[in-house]
Amino acid sequence: MLLRRSIVGTFARSTAQPLRGGLLHTSGTSVRQQSGLPAKSFTVQPLVDRAFIRVHGADSDSFLQGLMTNDMRHFAHCDAIYAMFLKANGRVFCDALIYKQASKELPDDYLLECDSSVAPRLEKHLRMYRLKKKVQVMADESFRLWVAFRNGAEDEEGPSSEETTVDGGGQLQMFKDPRLARLGCRVVSSASDQAADTMEQLHKMFPRATMVPTESGSLPYTSFRYSLGVGEGAENLPDGKCFPLECNCDYLHGVSFHKGCYIGQELTARTYHTGVIRKRLMPLEFDASPTLTNVPPEALRDAEIKNQDGAVVGKLRGLAGNFGLALLRIEKVPPGGELSLNVAGVSDPILCRTRKPFWWPKETNARH
Repeated sequence: MLLRRSIVGTFARSTAQPLRGGLLHTSGTSVRQQSGLPAKSFTVQPLVDRAFIRVHGADSDSFLQGLMTNDMRHFAHCDAIYAMFLKANGRVFCDALIYKQASKELPDDYLLECDSSVAPRLEKHLRMYRLKKKVQVMADESFRLWVAFRNGAEDEEGPSSEETTVDGGGQLQMFKDPRLARLGCRVVSSASDQAADTMEQLHKMFPRATMVPTESGSLPYTSFRYSLGVGEGAENLPDGKCFPLECNCDYLHGVSFHKGCYIGQELTARTYHTGVIRKRLMPLEFDASPTLTNVPPEALRDAEIKNQDGAVVGKLRGLAGNFGLALLRIEKVPPGGELSLNVAGVSDPILCRTRKPFWWPKETNARH
């Protein structure tokens, strides 16, 4: 599968000067962004629960190729890919977005974005497999991460081509999310810049967007992501408790079935070719935000989801606002999607409903 080139590869190529480490410095003149929707439709916010790991060296491509689900050869056609790192038994260790940072000084340079809670373990995991390869692995705290997403109708695409402009001298990288167009784009800024300065640059890029302050956390984006049925990070993809296809890695362009061997590949390939994936991450929608203020987080973790017959159909994987994410056994979900969340310590079940996300392939029914 060929992934579409990220935004940075579209508008910055002719208007930006590459700096060391792959940062792109926009010129002081206004630049029409050829890959953005009208700025008024965007929400822009920082993602404070993400971290970066840098991998560079002559063997970087072959090194990462043998450790993750996606194919490094896609970087011949794009600047960002999604992938999962698996355990030897085929279960998910963690997921990551990988950005190409190549420059003349560092031609084989990649930046891995992952959940901050798993970053130290991922760095250790990568170092363990480095052996004698010509590759360096290190945590990189020189960047901050932002997301710009469009909260609109389900069937609308994410960034395409319209009127957003860039006018400023900031150091920003922008990557179209390789998983799903509706997820918008990631913006990587320098950590040495003040947050207020970065917000000002982002405001110039998206002059009519809703700007979410740092102290608000990741709730707006997380709730939006749950509404789409997209999992991300350690909370939604707990270490060793799920398989990549159950997490929709195949539907999110994160796994290649043609690249050859990598850690955990055997079970993933066998499951795919048998065509039987009984459970998948799916969105939950509540009529109102559940009142669970007195419920400890551990009670919500893996809380049971039941159908109208009282049969357990899955487990909760996340809750934010009116939306949640659950790993559900598809064949047990009723046609209307009516379900209930059953939380220990809460007397009554909390009604909710699910649906197959619009971005799932139309032939999904034939594969389950």
